Amino acid sequence: MQNEPTEASLERIDHGVLPSNDLGRAYRFWSSFMGARLGFHANLNGRGLNREVPMIIFFTIANHSGFGLALQDFRLSPTPARKLEGVVWGFEVAAENLLAAADEAEKQKLRWERIAAYPASSPIKESLFVIDPDGNTVELCIRSDPSERAPQQGPVPLRRISHVRIEATDLDLARSWYKNTFGMVEAEQVPGEDQLTLTAAKSGQLFIVRKVAQVAERSTQCFKGPHIDLRGSEASYPTILERFNRKETYWGPDPNLIPWHEPDANTAYGYDPFGNRIQIGIIAKRPMHFGEVARFANRADI
Repeated sequence: MQNEPTEASLERIDHGVLPSNDLGRAYRFWSSFMGARLGFHANLNGRGLNREVPMIIFFTIANHSGFGLALQDFRLSPTPARKLEGVVWGFEVAAENLLAAADEAEKQKLRWERIAAYPASSPIKESLFVIDPDGNTVELCIRSDPSERAPQQGPVPLRRISHVRIEATDLDLARSWYKNTFGMVEAEQVPGEDQLTLTAAKSGQLFIVRKVAQVAERSTQCFKGPHIDLRGSEASYPTILERFNRKETYWGPDPNLIPWHEPDANTAYGYDPFGNRIQIGIIAKRPMHFGEVARFANRADI
């Protein structure tokens, strides 16, 4: 099935933030196995320690800057309650297969599972699922139509974010909401029971939605920091922002004013109908952590 995207469509999955109970322990996994390069630490201060604002480590992974880990009060089990629990980030590996990645996972004594039995019609040829120290599932994959992007070097050469898997309680609602809100389309499907694959048409990145009876608490209870970041053009942003009808609000005189620093004014946080937290924004021409928002600065040229 192939649909045309709406005129105002989000163009790519830009980055994400996952929950963690121990940022140092989690970053060791992301750097030693995934090849993450440390960027910066946000809100390492009293407000962050008191969880007034999210304390986050940001790093570059698979050529995507701004990926991160957010410290949580909610206790995360190191063992997922079920397969593919919560939000699962998928990264494209620059290789013919995942044998070397499996060897590296075994060498580092990680919990892993390899799947190499996808049909020819699937946009994913092969997957390797690993579990991080906080019980988040991470997927490495070989794409049927590989990206031409040069990989970020590391123990496993990662080209880009290939896809993200989320949970939903109603696939029909998920289909209509993501298509109508963000302009995603239905194209080639990744096989799976009670599963739907949507695509960001311009980037070819996948949004894989799996039906569950109840969305995992690691998705719905870990809302201070964790999110999926989706980006579009500056021209399409106002229309997408208007469609995004589940925006986050905040304590204070202006409930729409984000109470922490954001490098771009054109951004908003909110939720899909199932409690998955999403950020929308414009495709930046610079790394996400540079630049200032006027209300956080006194410079005359802002």
